[in-house]
Amino acid sequence: MPKVKIDKNLYKRAEEAAQAEGYSSVDELVIHLIELAVAKSEGGDNADAVEEQLRGLGYIE
Repeated sequence: MPKVKIDKNLYKRAEEAAQAEGYSSVDELVIHLIELAVAKSEGGDNADAVEEQLRGLGYIE
């Protein structure tokens, strides 16, 4: 799996956000955010589809 380097302070903030939002890990939060960003750049309709897919998988409510 590819790895991404980020600033330690940003990672700490991501840990806190992931926990507050109910994600199981920072990885799960980051994957969700990247999927939303990519879908948005590909067109607005895809963002809704990705969100619905994540909802169906139980990642978001």
